[in-house]
Amino acid sequence: SGSSLFGEMEEKTEIERMMESLYPKSTRKEGMVPSQAQANILMADVMTKIKRFSPSGKPEEVPGGYVIRGTSKYDNGQELIDAIDDALEKSRVREQLLVHYVSDPTPVSEDQMMVGERPPVLFVTSTDIAREGNRLALVGVTSLAIGATWYNSLYPFLLNPNLLKSSEEQLNLANAGMEYDLNFLTNMAIPLFAAFMGTQIVHEAAHWAVASSKKMEITFPTLVPSLVTGVTSSITALKKSPKNKQDLFDFAIVGPLAGIIASCALLFLGCGITATLDSASYAQLPALPLAVLRQSALAGGIMEYILGDGMLSVPASAAGTAALADVNISLHPFAIAGFFGLVVNAINLVPYGRTDGGRVALALFGRSGSQVAGFFALIALFLQGIFSSDLLLFYFAFITFFQSENEIPCRNEVDDIDFSRVLLSTFAGVLVLLSLIPME
Repeated sequence: SGSSLFGEMEEKTEIERMMESLYPKSTRKEGMVPSQAQANILMADVMTKIKRFSPSGKPEEVPGGYVIRGTSKYDNGQELIDAIDDALEKSRVREQLLVHYVSDPTPVSEDQMMVGERPPVLFVTSTDIAREGNRLALVGVTSLAIGATWYNSLYPFLLNPNLLKSSEEQLNLANAGMEYDLNFLTNMAIPLFAAFMGTQIVHEAAHWAVASSKKMEITFPTLVPSLVTGVTSSITALKKSPKNKQDLFDFAIVGPLAGIIASCALLFLGCGITATLDSASYAQLPALPLAVLRQSALAGGIMEYILGDGMLSVPASAAGTAALADVNISLHPFAIAGFFGLVVNAINLVPYGRTDGGRVALALFGRSGSQVAGFFALIALFLQGIFSSDLLLFYFAFITFFQSENEIPCRNEVDDIDFSRVLLSTFAGVLVLLSLIPME
């Protein structure tokens, strides 16, 4: 221990720092960490019955539980975990302990340095390692997100001069105490609101479908508000440890990918409708600033493919001037919903913390590797946000303060995901880059 101006402060050991960086605080809940007696029972009731795993010593206490070292003769990590679970089911600690097969999370020992190997270890935790949330607060946050989405569904219509004028006339009547009617604006905004929320429902439905098929326990999603798009993300937490990295990967990637596909379909449909409208109908369309639409190369490419090459080009008279902020592009509500849905779902795959992208990175690169990927992703997100996008800057702040921890451990984190999933993640990565990189 050391001292400070505020009295005695206990310095953290290297192993404490490593465990805290690799695993979330929820794995170290006060009063829930396994005891020495429970670890000894596990060794007596369970590990002695696992014939193809040979412990090399007693359980070592680490933050959050115990580490058991040894040699496994099973063909893969899943067979070892299945054997442990079968024996654990008949033990005295079956409802108290959970065993994970993970990369060694402790500092490198001298023996490991000499041999050049770091065999996986068994990480013993309590069965209660899920993150706890305040249900009332989460409902409040979701309500704010829905309210912000409704506001952002109205805003594009107010960028239409004709609709803005009509709205101002009705507001003047209201201020004068006379009868007024803004239902026309509400009725116009409903399709945009419903379409955008539909992309989020598709995202969450895909998560639920995979979780259901793999018997994963998850929480009800919490929508995170944004002043730019209404919703900037959704949080669906894991109640229990996933079976393996492959299950975690499938659960994490399917939501954003489904949302991206649904958003692109909406964007195609909306642009197609925009292209076929008569002049009277076109004059009633909502709009978005050209500078906003140019923030996504993929969305911009789709719009120019359907509506004409160069439609998102910056006018020579506005280039490099404040006048660019006043250039708006009229689009059907489905196209606007698709644009925002595409960007929001794409940023969910940015590899950081316990976001969907962070979970994908964990499955691909392991815990230490995902932290490296997250560090560079965070820098890129910040720089892109500073120079081109308020949405990315807001998302940077959100994940930095609220989503920075790693996910809870999978039961088996030793077996890698298969090559087809590596290819899928590469494809998803390209989509994310195209969706978040601005047009030239």
